[in-house]
Amino acid sequence: MMPDMPVPDAVELASRLVKAPSVSGSEGPAAQVLVAAMRDAGFDDARLDAVGNAVGIIDRGPGPTVLLTGHIDTVSLGDESAWEHPPLSGAVVDGRLWGRGSVDMKSAVACMVQAAAEAKDAGFRGRLIVAGSVLEETNGFGSMHLARSLDYDVVVLGEPSKLHLKLGHKGRVEVLATFTGAIAHAAQPDLGKNALEAAARYVAALEQVELPTSQVLGPATATPTRLVTYPSSTTNVVPGKAELMVDCRTLTGQSVEDVLTALRGASANGAVEFGVPSSTVVEPGGQTRESPHVAPAYLLAPDSATARTARTVLRGVLEEAAVPFEEGVWWFCTDAPHLSAGGRPVVGFGPGEEELAHTTRESVKVSDLVVATRAYRELALAYLGGTQ
Repeated sequence: MMPDMPVPDAVELASRLVKAPSVSGSEGPAAQVLVAAMRDAGFDDARLDAVGNAVGIIDRGPGPTVLLTGHIDTVSLGDESAWEHPPLSGAVVDGRLWGRGSVDMKSAVACMVQAAAEAKDAGFRGRLIVAGSVLEETNGFGSMHLARSLDYDVVVLGEPSKLHLKLGHKGRVEVLATFTGAIAHAAQPDLGKNALEAAARYVAALEQVELPTSQVLGPATATPTRLVTYPSSTTNVVPGKAELMVDCRTLTGQSVEDVLTALRGASANGAVEFGVPSSTVVEPGGQTRESPHVAPAYLLAPDSATARTARTVLRGVLEEAAVPFEEGVWWFCTDAPHLSAGGRPVVGFGPGEEELAHTTRESVKVSDLVVATRAYRELALAYLGGTQ
């Protein structure tokens, strides 16, 4: 039941968030919109934290703490001329909200604000926190900070899921395989050692590598995605070095060393080295650190009490909305592993089609936002112990 007091409408708030540019590292405008909406909705505390996350808290004394969260940063706008509606328009046309971040994932955060306000009016014990995190698209630093700075018992993460329950996802390890050969003139290839040929043989052998599989997450994978040879400035030289990038999707329990061991198994040539590249990351405050290209896997135990509660709640909400209940895992990485630090369970559920994220067709059905708001409200009350 909708509360009598005025609260921010999820669609209107989502539109305002889309209109506020917030490419990773420049989330300030969207964060300010979100904090203002939390204050208007009667949160007891609404502020920016030390790294720029927008955090709102409704405190009703002793009891559990539930965190509803999603990121407010986006990828770049892309080719603005390719959009059917301008990427920062926040336009609602034909029952869809358009714009960058509409799916990934400002709409979910807007629904969480409204859901929290409704849960406040319904009554509960404990604390309900809504957080719009920063830097998810780059390194997840915003959610890492939430996990370090907030105490909570359960997380509802609103990454897009077509209104399906999500229990986790595979991880990712980026591996660079470097093949060393010897340069020669291409007219006399026998005088050299072709690193490109070695890389090609490796790619063929990689198909035979046995990788683990999971009943829930599916199989681990190792996919060659890029090949660069050196010298790169000419085409009449036998390449003396080749660099092959392999995108590895991992399962829970798989370490980086497990991945490297598996990839080494496809090589019969000692003239190849495997490593995980890293990037220099500038954190809020100006500090820099090296961030390996690794994202952990996450899986909430399907038979856990947290998962069982989510199934029960979502089945009821979706049945009322005439939406089929479905359960699975995301096919992309999220902040769930960071948020689950210390063993805290993370449940996934969000409005929108995942396939539209990062595209110039990004938009979300308004009807999804209505259902998501109701779902977040009921999930929060179920985990908190609502008094209604």
